[in-house]
Amino acid sequence: MNTYYFWGTISSVFFLSSIPAILHQLSVIWKRKRLRREQALDEAATQSISLNQVFSSYCAVYSFFLFGLVLDTPDPFLMYPRAIVGILLYAILLEIYSERRSRAARVSFAASSLSLIGPLALIATGTRASPEAQSASNALVCGTTILMAQGAVSQWLLLKRSGKRGAVSLPMHLALYGKDFTGLMFGLQIGTAAWSIVLMHASNLIMRAPVIYSYVRLAR
Repeated sequence: MNTYYFWGTISSVFFLSSIPAILHQLSVIWKRKRLRREQALDEAATQSISLNQVFSSYCAVYSFFLFGLVLDTPDPFLMYPRAIVGILLYAILLEIYSERRSRAARVSFAASSLSLIGPLALIATGTRASPEAQSASNALVCGTTILMAQGAVSQWLLLKRSGKRGAVSLPMHLALYGKDFTGLMFGLQIGTAAWSIVLMHASNLIMRAPVIYSYVRLAR
């Protein structure tokens, strides 16, 4: 097995391992919703969860899925695991929107819903990507890198200011951290075509660390 398939497989395994972690985040939200209905909880079901962080994570998953889709040969390592994780993050966005009903939540949920049209159309029509589409996908990944960085800062500040862990799931953030490390290694195996992937994963590793540290401090 060459290094491409090795790290591709490891990256996919880590990405798939984030599914139970994201499901844990959803279960925490659903449990807190039930406690609120029973008047056993006076906090919001999505307390301390940064909409910015979740939406930027969705955008990152979406951009990588699209990147894998528009390669000359669609990359299943990039596409299929991210399709599953993207659906789960979409579900969290729905939960945040249904509870908060803020303008930001409405815009984020609407944007994520509209984003599904492009990939579904490409898959349904069997359209092959052009060089322009590949350049656009690289630009999308770079833009999402910036969005992810400020999303991580937003989550860190929210934890710091509130002084509460709330509904934030540590297993989800740890799983995503492992996913970013293996994704970085896989991107290095693809080569120069994946420079934007390497950039995003490296940035995520740096920016997510303070979030995990803050959560652990609040847990003491």
